[in-house]
Amino acid sequence: KTPLTSIRMYGAILKQGWASEEKKRSYYDFIYDESERLSRLINNVLQLARMNRNEQAPELSLCNVQALVKEIQSKITSQVESANFKLTIEVVEPADDATISIDSDWLMQIMINLVDNAVKFSANAERREVLLSVKQQDKKTVELTVSDFGLGIDKHHMKAIFKLFYRSENELTRDTVGTGIGLSLVHQMVTSMGGKIIVKNRAMNDSRSTGAAFTITFPVVIHS
Repeated sequence: KTPLTSIRMYGAILKQGWASEEKKRSYYDFIYDESERLSRLINNVLQLARMNRNEQAPELSLCNVQALVKEIQSKITSQVESANFKLTIEVVEPADDATISIDSDWLMQIMINLVDNAVKFSANAERREVLLSVKQQDKKTVELTVSDFGLGIDKHHMKAIFKLFYRSENELTRDTVGTGIGLSLVHQMVTSMGGKIIVKNRAMNDSRSTGAAFTITFPVVIHS
């Protein structure tokens, strides 16, 4: 209900003429951002319902990693920037020339969910940045990792974070984060495409956590 409540509240303020000209722009932006968030939530719920009813399976096709990264960038740039975050993309050769078998529409929804998660978990971080790194391991697999620079995820939460309707607590605000749908859906979609997903905390040399990293792995398709 949160996005809809926010949209209605700021819409009512604008309708009643209670907002100054200076505030109107920020309220319009907030309504747009919340409508985008609501759209992502609805898409997740519909996708989860279809998968749980076995009504939809991935339509796998061979995709070049370099082309996929460009498409991912076009999908998530505005999402990241509207949250006042910086997007950094790192592709390590020869991953950009690799081919993987995936459903590209599913992968886009997965990446949107992971970016949304990264922004939520690092909303109060000093370094407001989302990092997408892509690399190839031993010519056998391609790894796509979405990282943030927040406090990371408590080990207790990490064990259950992909469970449906599990909601993690934000250590900074003590607020419950998310709906408990996005990451569960991501896990189901990745595994349905024959991939794997893991989460771990990034660490600096002094072992302090510097954010969470979600890594998706897909096998490389070897051309005959």
